[in-house]
Amino acid sequence: TLLVSNLLLAGKSDTQIAGEANRVVRAASGAACAIIVVSNEVGCGIVPENALARRFRDIAGLVNQIVARAADEVFLAVSGIPVRIR
Repeated sequence: TLLVSNLLLAGKSDTQIAGEANRVVRAASGAACAIIVVSNEVGCGIVPENALARRFRDIAGLVNQIVARAADEVFLAVSGIPVRIR
Protein backbone atom coordinates (compact mmCIF):
# COMPACT_ATOMS: atom_id res chain seq x y z
CA THR A 1 0.00 0.00 0.00
CA LEU A 2 2.97 2.32 0.48
CA LEU A 3 3.99 1.72 -3.14
CA VAL A 4 0.42 2.44 -4.26
CA SER A 5 0.34 5.67 -2.22
CA ASN A 6 3.62 6.88 -3.68
CA LEU A 7 2.55 6.13 -7.24
CA LEU A 8 -0.87 7.76 -6.77
CA LEU A 9 0.68 10.92 -5.38
CA ALA A 10 3.21 10.92 -8.24
CA GLY A 11 0.25 11.24 -10.62
CA LYS A 12 0.37 7.73 -12.09
CA SER A 13 -2.75 6.25 -13.66
CA ASP A 14 -4.41 3.09 -12.36
CA THR A 15 -3.06 1.24 -15.41
CA GLN A 16 0.47 2.46 -14.70
CA ILE A 17 0.18 1.40 -11.05
CA ALA A 18 -1.05 -2.07 -12.04
CA GLY A 19 1.82 -2.26 -14.52
CA GLU A 20 4.30 -1.43 -11.77
CA ALA A 21 2.80 -4.17 -9.60
CA ASN A 22 3.23 -6.64 -12.44
CA ARG A 23 6.84 -5.50 -12.89
CA VAL A 24 7.54 -6.09 -9.19
CA VAL A 25 5.94 -9.55 -9.41
CA ARG A 26 8.09 -10.45 -12.43
CA ALA A 27 11.24 -9.27 -10.65
CA ALA A 28 10.35 -11.23 -7.51
CA SER A 29 9.66 -14.40 -9.48
CA GLY A 30 13.30 -14.51 -10.58
CA ALA A 31 14.71 -14.13 -7.07
CA ALA A 32 16.95 -16.85 -5.67
CA CYS A 33 15.38 -16.46 -2.22
CA ALA A 34 11.93 -16.38 -0.69
CA ILE A 35 10.11 -13.07 -1.05
CA ILE A 36 7.53 -11.99 1.52
CA VAL A 37 5.17 -9.16 0.60
CA VAL A 38 3.18 -7.42 3.33
CA SER A 39 0.22 -5.21 2.50
CA ASN A 40 -2.75 -3.65 4.22
CA GLU A 41 -6.31 -4.83 3.67
CA VAL A 42 -8.23 -1.66 2.90
CA GLY A 43 -11.44 -3.00 1.38
CA CYS A 44 -13.17 -4.40 4.47
CA GLY A 45 -14.13 -1.05 5.98
CA ILE A 46 -16.55 1.68 5.04
CA VAL A 47 -16.48 3.31 1.62
CA PRO A 48 -14.30 6.43 1.92
CA GLU A 49 -16.01 9.79 1.50
CA ASN A 50 -13.47 11.40 -0.83
CA ALA A 51 -12.53 10.39 -4.36
CA LEU A 52 -8.78 9.98 -3.75
CA ALA A 53 -9.36 7.64 -0.80
CA ARG A 54 -11.83 5.57 -2.85
CA ARG A 55 -9.36 5.39 -5.71
CA PHE A 56 -6.60 4.33 -3.31
CA ARG A 57 -8.82 1.59 -1.86
CA ASP A 58 -9.71 0.27 -5.31
CA ILE A 59 -6.20 0.26 -6.76
CA ALA A 60 -4.70 -1.17 -3.56
CA GLY A 61 -7.18 -4.03 -3.85
CA LEU A 62 -6.19 -4.58 -7.48
CA VAL A 63 -2.47 -4.56 -6.62
CA ASN A 64 -3.09 -7.03 -3.78
CA GLN A 65 -4.88 -9.32 -6.25
CA ILE A 66 -2.00 -9.10 -8.75
CA VAL A 67 0.53 -10.05 -6.08
CA ALA A 68 -1.69 -12.77 -4.57
CA ARG A 69 -2.24 -14.40 -7.97
CA ALA A 70 1.51 -14.79 -8.40
CA ALA A 71 2.16 -16.01 -4.84
CA ASP A 72 2.63 -19.60 -3.76
CA GLU A 73 0.86 -18.84 -0.47
CA VAL A 74 -1.39 -16.01 0.69
CA PHE A 75 -2.30 -15.27 4.31
CA LEU A 76 -4.72 -12.80 5.85
CA ALA A 77 -3.93 -11.86 9.44
CA VAL A 78 -7.09 -11.58 11.53
CA SER A 79 -6.59 -10.38 15.09
CA GLY A 80 -2.95 -11.38 14.79
CA ILE A 81 -3.81 -14.91 13.64
CA PRO A 82 -2.64 -15.87 10.14
CA VAL A 83 -5.41 -17.44 8.05
CA ARG A 84 -4.25 -19.11 4.84
CA ILE A 85 -6.48 -18.07 1.95
CA ARG A 86 -4.41 -19.59 -0.85
